[in-house]
Amino acid sequence: MNDLKSIRIALKKKIANDKEDVDARLSLAQIYMSDNNPEATFPIYYEILNFDPENAEAYMGIGLAWGFSILENIPAVDLHGEDVDEEELLIKSIEFLERSIELDPETTTSLNALARLYMVRGLEGEAIDMFKQSLLIDQAQHDVLEDLQKLTGTPVWKLLEKDVYMGEFEE
Repeated sequence: MNDLKSIRIALKKKIANDKEDVDARLSLAQIYMSDNNPEATFPIYYEILNFDPENAEAYMGIGLAWGFSILENIPAVDLHGEDVDEEELLIKSIEFLERSIELDPETTTSLNALARLYMVRGLEGEAIDMFKQSLLIDQAQHDVLEDLQKLTGTPVWKLLEKDVYMGEFEE
């Protein structure tokens, strides 16, 4: 038995023993997403929101799962069991990611995903704002710097905040 399968089994047992174990549910949902199985995450995230309606990570997970079909060009019917047009998927994904950011404004994953979805919608100004907010939290996100450079045409070194402490200068 592979490690992920045994971890999945252990998490399912943990959830069965504790109906409100948020951490076990979040871990299980993340495993499903890493397995490219986002449809398995929806029931888990909605269970979390039933007993923890302010859980930013659950909102983020739902937003990412909705956005998955757009970014990976997977037909909505394959993930959601219904034929939903791309615009509706985009709107749902954006709504859940925005709620995640309202609850936890420092979640770079939500900020970056939202920026990329804004890019898909052609909202470059909003995408730039989201990427910049994300970089204020963590400037070491090279993929975000590259995306922002492509959007703005500005060299990466000019995108970084000038007053960021980068450690002691060694002579």
